[in-house]
Amino acid sequence: MKGSGYSRRFLYGYGAGEFGFTFFLFFIAYYLMYYMTDVLHIPTAAAAVIYTVLQWFEGISMVGAGILVDRLRLPGGTYRPWMVTGAVLCAVSFVIFFCDFHLSAVANIIVFVLFYFLSYIGYNLMWVGYRSLVGPISGSPADNVALTAASSQLGSAAGLVFSFCGEKILRSFSNIQTGYKVSALIYGTVMIAGILVSARVTRRFDNGKKVDEGAGEKTGLKEFLRSVNQPMVVFFLAVTFREAISTMFPTLLIYYFGYVAGDEGWLSVYLTVTTVTALVGYSFARRFAGSFGKKRMFLVSSVISAGCILMVNFIGKDMRLFMVLMSVHSFCSIFSGAMIPAFMNEIADYNEYTMGVHTRGFIISLGGGAIRCAAVLGGALSGFGLAAAGYKNNAPVPAGFGTDLTLLMTLGAAGGILLGAFVLTFYKLDDKIMSKIYESRK
Repeated sequence: MKGSGYSRRFLYGYGAGEFGFTFFLFFIAYYLMYYMTDVLHIPTAAAAVIYTVLQWFEGISMVGAGILVDRLRLPGGTYRPWMVTGAVLCAVSFVIFFCDFHLSAVANIIVFVLFYFLSYIGYNLMWVGYRSLVGPISGSPADNVALTAASSQLGSAAGLVFSFCGEKILRSFSNIQTGYKVSALIYGTVMIAGILVSARVTRRFDNGKKVDEGAGEKTGLKEFLRSVNQPMVVFFLAVTFREAISTMFPTLLIYYFGYVAGDEGWLSVYLTVTTVTALVGYSFARRFAGSFGKKRMFLVSSVISAGCILMVNFIGKDMRLFMVLMSVHSFCSIFSGAMIPAFMNEIADYNEYTMGVHTRGFIISLGGGAIRCAAVLGGALSGFGLAAAGYKNNAPVPAGFGTDLTLLMTLGAAGGILLGAFVLTFYKLDDKIMSKIYESRK
């Protein structure tokens, strides 16, 4: 695989979008369940049900976003207008669902659910548009990987910033509800700013004239169905199992640090360690993917990552060893979870070349839908697992809760990673096939 033909300035300009929306994702992943159980005071089992139902609606709206992007062009381009529109809708709704309108408990929950759902409709439109841009920009497999790596690297940088300021902003107010609202306002603003930078940098590739040929209003049901082929099905299942840990693991970590380590402050240390590791590791991403291929790196890194997570069961309360294991896990995640957008655009390019099917937005949305299904699986496992382990908000935890929690967190995460790796062994696309496609497209 040859090197990318784009400058670092351009690659990171595109990646500014992921820098912006990563704050939203981190805040939701680490603090949403806690908000539901300990701020809104929703019973743990009920919170798990609400969370799971919302994740299903998110998955449906993600696929709907992909179909809408493929079938309807807004003025100014195929993908960029959806990025900006979605980011604004997401940011505004993000602030509202953390506001306290001094309503009844039931009414507060209804407002929360409604605007949470609206925020994800916006996020899905933004995400599909943002990820779909990789296709028109890429002229080779190396471009695909370079754009994905640069975007993920800036996402890790955002995670590093969040590790220093996330907890401090949230706890800076006497009323934690205010902390949630201010945090949402700040992160929503950063999201919009990042997307605007990305839209500006990529303007020449999606300005209403220079877009994917064939994409747009003529895409019909038959084309959408044809695009769900063997590579897409394998990828969808692999991502669903692999990314389930991206919801379950961080959701349980705040409880793990509180009830096993005895100090929730370890969460900030964890975020710092893992994001610094990822930032360093991304310098190896393109080199390793070029030498060994994305698929092989996905498989090998998944096995190592699962082993690190399982080792947590044998270290007791030693948080130094825990951070070492999580550092290796974070490094390995670069070659699996972080390369997901590269796989998605690869499948879209393959479909265009082999079948003449122009459904890039739909393919990207299916990848996003897989992540949402993973969130359902991970959220259900964490929420119902906490309830089964005896956790009740504002009540003493039962004896042995720490051990049960650790087993739930590690076995669930490792199992999802290994199952995802096994499914991906059936993925048939490689750099040789894709290089021919990019060459013919030129």
